[in-house]
Amino acid sequence: MPKTAVRLLIAVAFTVAAVAPLQAQALTPGTWTGTMSNPVGGNVDVTFDVGGTADTPTISMSVSMLPEPIPFNEIRLEGPTMTFWWEPGVRVDCQLTRDAAGGFAGTCSDGSGSGDGRITMVPPA
Repeated sequence: MPKTAVRLLIAVAFTVAAVAPLQAQALTPGTWTGTMSNPVGGNVDVTFDVGGTADTPTISMSVSMLPEPIPFNEIRLEGPTMTFWWEPGVRVDCQLTRDAAGGFAGTCSDGSGSGDGRITMVPPA
């Protein structure tokens, strides 16, 4: 086999190996469930509308006490970590980690130093 063909095969193999983990990071579209807690520990049930694509996921969070869903901004999936921010009056930055069941859990902070809240996200069955 000529050297050019071998190099091309190696390049294709590396490309496929690099793309596979990115595809594995895609979020399952649909309605996710979960909880949100404030820094002092009060839990509220929430739902998440997850859509978009693997490259551009979209998520909005619905809370029973609010009339409109809250969109998440700049959603990034890097390995097991998902980061985003949302703005319920002040900017809140979140960093969640994927669990073994495919859900996410982590902390959110408004940067005020008053403590972190927590969000859990459970994918649809």
